[in-house]
Amino acid sequence: MKVYNENNSSWGSKINFVDENNVYLGYDLSQSCCEHAGWFIADKPCQDVQEQADQNPDLTGFVFDTIYFKDASEDFHDQGGMVVFRITNGTQEKFIHLYNCHNGYYSHGFEFKAGDSSIRYSNI
Repeated sequence: MKVYNENNSSWGSKINFVDENNVYLGYDLSQSCCEHAGWFIADKPCQDVQEQADQNPDLTGFVFDTIYFKDASEDFHDQGGMVVFRITNGTQEKFIHLYNCHNGYYSHGFEFKAGDSSIRYSNI
């Protein structure tokens, strides 16, 4: 799996994960005031944001589990939310978390696709 962490002034900031099966997860990280959007990868699904998570993990050989999806927004502490995706290399699993803490006004879109087919698209 490859991770593309783009940050430029004309397009904003985005994080994109693409596996060897051309399954793609993209998330818009451009922020305005009164919000905190981000991502992290953990060894298990988390209920809270893990600020100290490794932002440069070695994901060689990992692919998406296109069935697994968890909306952790109901357990979230703010008006934002968090969603969780599972990746595996056949023996290990990890969980990609996308989150946004905000005051109810700001949201960020994510897109989960296999090739050109959308699996899931929403805002958090």
